[in-house]
Amino acid sequence: MSIVLVIFGLVIFNKIAVRELPDIDPSIVTVRTLYKGASAEIVDSQITQKIEDIVGGTPGLATIDSKSEDGRSVVRMEFEPGVSVDEATNDIRDRVSRIIDFLPDNAGRPEIFKTSEGSTITIWLRLRSQNLSDLDLSDYASRYLKDYFASVDGVGQIILAGEKEISLRIWINPSALSARDLTVADIENALLKENVEFPSGRLESKRIDLTLKVDKSYKNVEDFRNLPLKKARDGSLVKLKDVAKVEFGPLNMRTMFKGNGYPVVGIGIYQQSNANTIAVADGVKKKLIEVKKNLPEGAQLDVAFDRSNYIRVAVNEVYVTLFISIALVVGVIYLFLGNFSSVIIPTLAIPVSLISTFLLIYAANFSLNLFTLMALVIAIGLVVDDAIVMLENIYRRVETGETPLVASYKGAVSYTHL
Repeated sequence: MSIVLVIFGLVIFNKIAVRELPDIDPSIVTVRTLYKGASAEIVDSQITQKIEDIVGGTPGLATIDSKSEDGRSVVRMEFEPGVSVDEATNDIRDRVSRIIDFLPDNAGRPEIFKTSEGSTITIWLRLRSQNLSDLDLSDYASRYLKDYFASVDGVGQIILAGEKEISLRIWINPSALSARDLTVADIENALLKENVEFPSGRLESKRIDLTLKVDKSYKNVEDFRNLPLKKARDGSLVKLKDVAKVEFGPLNMRTMFKGNGYPVVGIGIYQQSNANTIAVADGVKKKLIEVKKNLPEGAQLDVAFDRSNYIRVAVNEVYVTLFISIALVVGVIYLFLGNFSSVIIPTLAIPVSLISTFLLIYAANFSLNLFTLMALVIAIGLVVDDAIVMLENIYRRVETGETPLVASYKGAVSYTHL
């Protein structure tokens, strides 16, 4: 029986997740709303406060934390222990849907998602290049690298830090605009009306069917520069380039992500809540080797931070402590009993008990972390105590004249009845 437990325990051992700390997932729901171009004060009054008011009466709600900043509102709700995070998310989604029509027209739709209070990034990757611009680096990371690393087993969310999202930037000349009797609203309306693409129906005949599409979407900067705004008095067209400087540039120029003092694009990889941190990190590094073969010329991609390194060191230290404890226990038993054969039973009892415990850890969906491993270290003393009591009981019977086999059987039976 002991051999069977040891075999199954060793097989299960590699399937147990390894983490630094136990996985604790409180019921937390976050509502995030984007409102580009709005100041923090406007975001707070027109979005954050409205969301706080509508979700404030949610059953089981413990606390509400909110953050309003330029262009973004984040409302974080933590629920009482025992509240299902799925039910809480559905309840919040229903409540937020009631106020969507009362939010600003230019605000994005509120995003509702479940988050873990202790969720941290498992590994940071750093993309940099001397040949590519920040826009090109961001575009490459967004279009290729995010999806590529998302295929690694156990990877959850992937974020980009320092991403320079490409946008059309129009620098208006107020004097030129006023001289041509135009306003900013006129430019906005022209962009909405002229830069369009929509289906126009079908043209059907006996031999062929054609799908019609109106395509007036602009593809490059020059198209936007030649955007007609109005007809001047002399009959000429007033174009956008006559009143503004037009160029492609980053959407947000207020943020920057640096690595070792140089601008880079950071790729932050979160693991799934039930994933093995070390396995996820190893999978990402394996993918990294493949990615490096196809990077643009002059681009470099490497690991900037790996949380699994700290976990490996911490877990290995506990393993070392575990083996030292076993060696010390066996040594102390031998010194006091002075009989090598008497040490065999406690020596075998320790690994059998510890390895068998892996079955229960796996069945209970626990992980190997600092707490569970330290519990195993403490359990060594309990296991040895029981083994010594059993050994002394058997030894006493052998000294009274019983054979070792009979003494072992009767000693074990009498001990189990204590």
